[in-house]
Amino acid sequence: MAKNVDATQGNLIKHIFVYTIPLIISIVVQTLFVIADRAVLGNMAGSAAVAAIGATSGAVTSLITNGAMGLATGTTIILARFAGQKNQEKIRQTIDTSLLTAVGLGAVIAIFGYFFTPVILTLTKCPSECYNDAMMYMRIYLFSTPAILVYNYGSAILRVLGDTKRPLIYILTAGVVNVVLNIVLCLILSQKVLAVAIATLVSHLLSVAMLLWRLCHFDGGYSLRLRSMRFKCDIFTKILRFGIPSSISKLVLPLGNLQIVTAINTFGVDAVAGTAAASSVNSMVLAVDSGFSSAATTFMGQNIGAGKVERVKKSFWYLLCINVLITGTLGALAFLSGRFWIGLIVGSSSKNAIDFGMQRMFYVTLLIFISAANSILTSALQAFGYPLLISVTNIFFNLGFRVMWMQFIYPQRADFATIMLCFPVSWLLNMLFYAIFFTVVYIRYTKKGICKKI
Repeated sequence: MAKNVDATQGNLIKHIFVYTIPLIISIVVQTLFVIADRAVLGNMAGSAAVAAIGATSGAVTSLITNGAMGLATGTTIILARFAGQKNQEKIRQTIDTSLLTAVGLGAVIAIFGYFFTPVILTLTKCPSECYNDAMMYMRIYLFSTPAILVYNYGSAILRVLGDTKRPLIYILTAGVVNVVLNIVLCLILSQKVLAVAIATLVSHLLSVAMLLWRLCHFDGGYSLRLRSMRFKCDIFTKILRFGIPSSISKLVLPLGNLQIVTAINTFGVDAVAGTAAASSVNSMVLAVDSGFSSAATTFMGQNIGAGKVERVKKSFWYLLCINVLITGTLGALAFLSGRFWIGLIVGSSSKNAIDFGMQRMFYVTLLIFISAANSILTSALQAFGYPLLISVTNIFFNLGFRVMWMQFIYPQRADFATIMLCFPVSWLLNMLFYAIFFTVVYIRYTKKGICKKI
């Protein structure tokens, strides 16, 4: 693993950036390709086509896939500890079990999702103008779920083992193919949403094929052997133990957003398209947040496993300050240039859609530094082995509070701004309780040496 980042030794800040920058670029590239999908549709088919993807690729598809992806957090937590302990056998067992879990869950989601797509779109009041296209896109997207999950689990494995550069190469390659296919297929096919869906499916399959090749040729004795893969129940139990709370957390967010999505849909196609476009721009900023929060879990987890208390402390404080400062600055810059980016996606002539998107960016993107602080706090709690605390907080504030807001606050003033205000208020409430939980765990570890065992 000489070419990979070892979080337990060396210059900490340098390692953080060497580890994080390729990861951030990977997430940015993924987001750019999502924006490319919507930009092609917005300029070649109109805002209704963008809404067809926006009605499915937000809270709905997140609800279906995030629970399974949450288990990947369980993989990250236990693999980081084993990597810190240099336990080669446990690392190999974790890799095999995680990938087999991803394949199984992906197949189940693909099958059930196909049949329940019409029910979900009806419940969320998908606008009739884009209903058929939304159903087609969502079904094709869900068909690629096994590939999506294997890629996410596999890339999480590579990240924990210190390799964030290869996933960047794979995403770049698959993304270029996606963009080219978007344009070519949109020129050939009359159904533009179908063209984009096919291009997305092909790019997912390509990226997972490259990632599996890398895992099969990984150095340091951790290479994947497809013919001798074994499912270990004890490892699977550990993944569930730490992954289920994370799955609950990831499920709670889209569940809490379902009422929000339903309310947004009632404002019409422009609101859906503008919100989807703003979400894409917001995702660009969140790429930085995701990169540093992933680094927090890996760096803190490995150093906890290695018993390096001071390095654990420094990892947390460095990453908290860096993430809030950089993510907050980028959020402000994105908001200031928001009309340009949203117009690029939905088409500059879609004035109403742009206005809706800018309202979202005011309440969400401009205040994203709050979410950035929460991300580091939750990643730190995961590294310490307490994802259940995060789940409890999320159930109360990302689910309970948002449902209460939409049931009681929103009816008092049923406008778009009231919907968007729900996001920063729930973030602040989350932060309060995350900070309390983390302070207790942090003091127990740094002062008394108490840490949850894997």
